[in-house]
Amino acid sequence: MLDERGAYVIGIDLSEKMIEIARSKAPQISFQVDSCSELKTVDDGSVDLVIANYVLMDTPDLNGAIKAVHRVLRKNGFAVTVFSPPCFPQGRATVSADGKKVQYFWPFSYFEQEKCIDPPWGHFTSKFLWFHRPLSDYWKTFITCGFEVVAFDEPVITEDRYHLTGSEQKLNFYMTRPCSIAFKLRKRCKIS
Repeated sequence: MLDERGAYVIGIDLSEKMIEIARSKAPQISFQVDSCSELKTVDDGSVDLVIANYVLMDTPDLNGAIKAVHRVLRKNGFAVTVFSPPCFPQGRATVSADGKKVQYFWPFSYFEQEKCIDPPWGHFTSKFLWFHRPLSDYWKTFITCGFEVVAFDEPVITEDRYHLTGSEQKLNFYMTRPCSIAFKLRKRCKIS
């Protein structure tokens, strides 16, 4: 979408196979094999906007990733991060038959960081690795790494998209539970 609007886009993924797939679908975009915790292929101060869509909960090095984002952004550049709310782990939830009641649970303290391996659920077909961090850890990392939090949101489905859910049960799910949280960050010139 950014490419269609005239932006010069750089796509990053650690997986060579994912980059190969991306290049085949959008050859006009610069896709690079790189770690989001390093961004070695991106020059210092060279980009206006970084978007990390469902990335931060899957990286083992949150601090490194946010420092790398800060490094590659231009003065007063922005980062937008979207990830699953750590308070409501969908893969560790029990949902009633009618879909109206949900119980979330952690086999560990919510306030502790934890490396997690979840069994397949939803659209996932194999086990997957992710890292639980309390929401305050994300916020503190953003600030410590030189960002100002400009906006924070828990997006909710809008009426014009109700038809995309496919069922009353899924619509209820998206209307009553936070599935994402989003931060808009601005690079501060001086890190406190």
